[in-house]
Amino acid sequence: MKNPALEKFKTELNRIWGPATSGLTKEAKRLLEELIVKCKDEDWVKDLLKEGLPYKEVYRSSEHGFILMAHVEQKGDVSPPHDHGDGWVIYATVSGQVDMGIFGKVIRDDGSFEIVQQDEYALKDGQCSVYLPGDIHDTTTKIDNTLMLRLTSCDFFQELQEGRLNRYENVDKW
Repeated sequence: MKNPALEKFKTELNRIWGPATSGLTKEAKRLLEELIVKCKDEDWVKDLLKEGLPYKEVYRSSEHGFILMAHVEQKGDVSPPHDHGDGWVIYATVSGQVDMGIFGKVIRDDGSFEIVQQDEYALKDGQCSVYLPGDIHDTTTKIDNTLMLRLTSCDFFQELQEGRLNRYENVDKW
């Protein structure tokens, strides 16, 4: 299998990985932007699109624990508002389009809170977006067979299991 863009991405990201800093998120985003432009003819991308799985682990760093996930999504697929616990993530669209809703937590005088939508934008082919711990967003897929990659700083299934990753229901959206 010929996957030079993926191999370069894995090598470079393992080389620079460390604690979350502005420098790391900027460089990781740059590497992911490079990957999604150069990977379109690589075997692993062709296999992902052929398999059409809603999620698949592409790579997990045994040294650092970051994970590259792939998602083939269909028009209308929705992930409700959520955060990523103590982790951070970079979403990247290889092909297709996903609308990203951005939300904030508004604390009321009585200590209760409400999740309020503050923005929405389209994440299209070749675009990436970083979400840090505590950032709340949702996704709505706009085009069939959209291929999205997610670079996660840690295992989000573990974040969910251990109660740090939050999903928010009954949110008033635009």
